[in-house]
Amino acid sequence: MSDSYPPDDGRRHARIGDPHPDWPVIESVPEYETSWFVGGYDLVEQPDGSRKRYYWAELPTAVVVTAVTDDDVLFVEQYRPTIRHEQLELPAGIVDEGESFTTAAERELREETGFAASSLSLLAEVWVATGLLRHKRAYVFAEGLEPAQQDLDENEFLTPRAIHIDEAIPAVRSRPTNEATLQGLTLAKEEGLL
Repeated sequence: MSDSYPPDDGRRHARIGDPHPDWPVIESVPEYETSWFVGGYDLVEQPDGSRKRYYWAELPTAVVVTAVTDDDVLFVEQYRPTIRHEQLELPAGIVDEGESFTTAAERELREETGFAASSLSLLAEVWVATGLLRHKRAYVFAEGLEPAQQDLDENEFLTPRAIHIDEAIPAVRSRPTNEATLQGLTLAKEEGLL
Protein backbone atom coordinates (compact mmCIF):
# COMPACT_ATOMS: atom_id res chain seq x y z
CA MET A 1 0.00 0.00 0.00
CA SER A 2 1.44 3.35 -0.99
CA ASP A 3 1.81 6.15 1.53
CA SER A 4 2.01 8.82 -1.16
CA TYR A 5 -0.68 11.35 -1.86
CA PRO A 6 -3.08 9.63 -4.28
CA PRO A 7 -3.91 11.40 -7.55
CA ASP A 8 -7.60 10.41 -7.35
CA ASP A 9 -8.23 11.37 -3.76
CA GLY A 10 -11.54 13.25 -4.02
CA ARG A 11 -9.88 16.66 -3.71
CA ARG A 12 -11.70 18.94 -6.17
CA HIS A 13 -10.52 17.13 -9.23
CA ALA A 14 -11.90 17.26 -12.73
CA ARG A 15 -11.44 13.55 -13.34
CA ILE A 16 -11.55 10.79 -10.71
CA GLY A 17 -11.01 7.87 -13.04
CA ASP A 18 -12.22 6.45 -16.29
CA PRO A 19 -15.91 5.51 -16.38
CA HIS A 20 -16.78 1.85 -16.60
CA PRO A 21 -17.70 0.95 -20.23
CA ASP A 22 -21.16 -0.22 -19.11
CA TRP A 23 -21.74 3.01 -17.14
CA PRO A 24 -20.69 5.94 -19.40
CA VAL A 25 -20.79 9.42 -17.88
CA ILE A 26 -22.76 11.75 -20.18
CA GLU A 27 -21.96 14.86 -18.14
CA SER A 28 -20.50 15.77 -14.76
CA VAL A 29 -21.94 18.95 -13.24
CA PRO A 30 -20.66 20.68 -10.09
CA GLU A 31 -23.63 22.64 -8.70
CA TYR A 32 -22.30 24.00 -5.42
CA GLU A 33 -18.77 24.78 -4.31
CA THR A 34 -17.22 26.06 -1.10
CA SER A 35 -13.69 26.04 0.23
CA TRP A 36 -14.62 22.82 2.05
CA PHE A 37 -16.55 20.72 -0.49
CA VAL A 38 -18.03 20.53 -3.97
CA GLY A 39 -21.47 19.09 -4.64
CA GLY A 40 -22.94 18.05 -7.95
CA TYR A 41 -24.02 15.14 -10.09
CA ASP A 42 -22.98 12.86 -12.92
CA LEU A 43 -25.54 12.01 -15.57
CA VAL A 44 -24.84 8.34 -16.20
CA GLU A 45 -26.11 5.92 -18.80
CA GLN A 46 -26.95 2.70 -16.97
CA PRO A 47 -26.40 -0.77 -18.46
CA ASP A 48 -30.07 -0.98 -19.57
CA GLY A 49 -29.73 2.26 -21.59
CA SER A 50 -31.66 4.47 -19.15
CA ARG A 51 -30.06 7.63 -17.76
CA LYS A 52 -29.90 8.73 -14.15
CA ARG A 53 -28.32 11.55 -12.16
CA TYR A 54 -25.99 10.30 -9.44
CA TYR A 55 -25.43 13.08 -6.89
CA TRP A 56 -22.12 13.41 -5.09
CA ALA A 57 -20.17 15.60 -2.70
CA GLU A 58 -16.38 15.81 -2.99
CA LEU A 59 -14.38 16.25 0.19
CA PRO A 60 -10.62 16.51 0.65
CA THR A 61 -8.68 13.42 1.67
CA ALA A 62 -8.45 12.99 5.44
CA VAL A 63 -6.28 11.06 7.86
CA VAL A 64 -7.27 9.49 11.21
CA VAL A 65 -4.59 8.76 13.81
CA THR A 66 -4.63 5.96 16.38
CA ALA A 67 -1.84 7.11 18.70
CA VAL A 68 -0.72 5.07 21.69
CA THR A 69 1.59 5.47 24.64
CA ASP A 70 2.58 2.43 26.70
CA ASP A 71 -0.87 2.18 28.25
CA ASP A 72 -3.15 4.79 26.67
CA VAL A 73 -4.79 5.79 23.41
CA LEU A 74 -4.95 9.53 22.68
CA PHE A 75 -8.32 11.04 21.81
CA VAL A 76 -9.77 14.51 21.45
CA GLU A 77 -13.12 15.67 22.76
CA GLN A 78 -14.83 18.24 20.60
CA TYR A 79 -18.25 19.65 19.93
CA ARG A 80 -19.56 18.93 16.42
CA PRO A 81 -22.06 21.65 15.42
CA THR A 82 -23.30 19.57 12.45
CA ILE A 83 -24.78 16.95 14.78
CA ARG A 84 -25.03 19.16 17.90
CA HIS A 85 -23.04 16.77 20.08
CA GLU A 86 -19.69 16.63 21.82
CA GLN A 87 -17.78 13.57 20.66
CA LEU A 88 -14.77 11.53 21.72
CA GLU A 89 -12.70 11.05 18.57
CA LEU A 90 -9.30 10.01 17.36
CA PRO A 91 -7.18 12.95 16.14
CA ALA A 92 -7.87 13.58 12.46
CA GLY A 93 -7.61 16.15 9.73
CA ILE A 94 -7.10 17.01 6.08
CA VAL A 95 -4.13 15.75 4.06
CA ASP A 96 -2.52 18.80 2.52
CA GLU A 97 -1.49 18.59 -1.13
CA GLY A 98 1.96 17.07 -1.39
CA GLU A 99 1.82 15.42 2.06
CA SER A 100 2.03 11.68 2.59
CA PHE A 101 -0.57 10.13 4.86
CA THR A 102 1.98 9.63 7.63
CA THR A 103 3.28 13.21 7.36
CA ALA A 104 -0.29 14.52 7.63
CA ALA A 105 -0.95 12.20 10.57
CA GLU A 106 2.19 13.41 12.35
CA ARG A 107 1.17 17.05 11.84
CA GLU A 108 -2.46 16.54 12.92
CA LEU A 109 -1.44 14.55 16.01
CA ARG A 110 0.96 17.28 17.12
CA GLU A 111 -1.47 20.11 16.37
CA GLU A 112 -4.48 18.54 18.09
CA THR A 113 -2.93 16.70 21.06
CA GLY A 114 0.46 18.31 21.68
CA PHE A 115 2.31 15.01 21.13
CA ALA A 116 4.79 14.04 18.42
CA ALA A 117 5.28 10.44 17.27
CA SER A 118 8.61 8.85 16.41
CA SER A 119 6.97 5.97 14.52
CA LEU A 120 4.00 6.12 12.15
CA SER A 121 2.61 3.45 9.84
CA LEU A 122 -0.23 3.39 7.36
CA LEU A 123 -2.92 0.87 8.34
CA ALA A 124 -5.39 1.38 5.48
CA GLU A 125 -6.83 3.81 2.98
CA VAL A 126 -10.51 3.61 2.07
CA TRP A 127 -13.20 5.37 0.09
CA VAL A 128 -15.91 6.65 2.45
CA ALA A 129 -19.71 6.46 1.98
CA THR A 130 -19.38 5.69 -1.73
CA GLY A 131 -23.11 6.00 -2.35
CA LEU A 132 -22.79 9.77 -1.94
CA LEU A 133 -19.22 10.90 -1.27
CA ARG A 134 -16.03 11.25 -3.26
CA HIS A 135 -13.86 11.16 -0.16
CA LYS A 136 -10.81 9.11 0.71
CA ARG A 137 -9.62 8.49 4.26
CA ALA A 138 -6.36 7.00 5.52
CA TYR A 139 -5.81 5.37 8.91
CA VAL A 140 -2.39 5.72 10.53
CA PHE A 141 -0.97 4.14 13.69
CA ALA A 142 1.41 6.28 15.77
CA GLU A 143 3.65 5.39 18.69
CA GLY A 144 6.81 6.61 20.41
CA LEU A 145 5.00 9.70 21.64
CA GLU A 146 6.82 12.68 23.15
CA PRO A 147 5.33 15.97 24.40
CA ALA A 148 5.32 18.73 21.79
CA GLN A 149 3.55 22.06 21.31
CA GLN A 150 -0.20 21.88 20.65
CA ASP A 151 -1.14 24.19 17.76
CA LEU A 152 -4.89 24.26 17.16
CA ASP A 153 -6.44 25.84 14.06
CA GLU A 154 -8.55 28.94 14.75
CA ASN A 155 -11.76 26.91 14.39
CA GLU A 156 -10.63 23.99 16.58
CA PHE A 157 -11.95 23.87 20.13
CA LEU A 158 -10.94 20.49 21.44
CA THR A 159 -9.48 18.85 24.51
CA PRO A 160 -6.99 15.97 24.37
CA ARG A 161 -7.88 12.87 26.44
CA ALA A 162 -5.89 9.74 27.21
CA ILE A 163 -7.82 6.52 27.81
CA HIS A 164 -6.31 3.20 28.84
CA ILE A 165 -5.89 0.84 25.87
CA ASP A 166 -8.19 -1.78 27.43
CA GLU A 167 -10.95 0.82 27.84
CA ALA A 168 -10.56 2.63 24.50
CA ILE A 169 -13.17 0.77 22.45
CA PRO A 170 -15.73 0.49 25.30
CA ALA A 171 -15.24 4.20 26.05
CA VAL A 172 -16.02 5.34 22.51
CA ARG A 173 -18.95 2.92 22.18
CA SER A 174 -20.52 4.22 25.39
CA ARG A 175 -20.86 7.82 24.17
CA PRO A 176 -21.28 9.71 20.91
CA THR A 177 -18.44 9.06 18.48
CA ASN A 178 -17.98 8.67 14.72
CA GLU A 179 -17.28 5.81 12.35
CA ALA A 180 -13.72 6.98 11.71
CA THR A 181 -12.83 6.58 15.37
CA LEU A 182 -14.33 3.11 15.58
CA GLN A 183 -12.64 2.07 12.34
CA GLY A 184 -9.25 3.42 13.45
CA LEU A 185 -9.42 1.52 16.72
CA THR A 186 -10.68 -1.66 15.07
CA LEU A 187 -7.94 -1.62 12.41
CA ALA A 188 -5.25 -1.12 15.07
CA LYS A 189 -6.72 -3.92 17.20
CA GLU A 190 -6.88 -6.30 14.20
CA GLU A 191 -3.19 -5.60 13.56
CA GLY A 192 -2.39 -6.51 17.19
CA LEU A 193 -1.39 -2.94 18.00
CA LEU A 194 -3.92 -2.40 20.82
